[in-house]
Amino acid sequence: MSLDTAAGAEAPASFPIQFVNIEITPLLGGEYSVVMQATLLDEQELEFVAEHLVSERVGTLDQALAVIRQNVAALAPGA
Repeated sequence: MSLDTAAGAEAPASFPIQFVNIEITPLLGGEYSVVMQATLLDEQELEFVAEHLVSERVGTLDQALAVIRQNVAALAPGA
């Protein structure tokens, strides 16, 4: 998991993930859109921070589930 930073800047310490939103939307033509976003807690500022994880178009529900599986596995501790 990475946060966007300005060139040469150091990445901030990662925040603990509170939850992940997953959207699967059917599109015209039989494709699906898969969007995942994590909500993190910035404990110093006491606010939630949204981080975009993935946005992909796929042809089948099986491919949508594969995208979700791959990205959830990347969030696991030690990944």
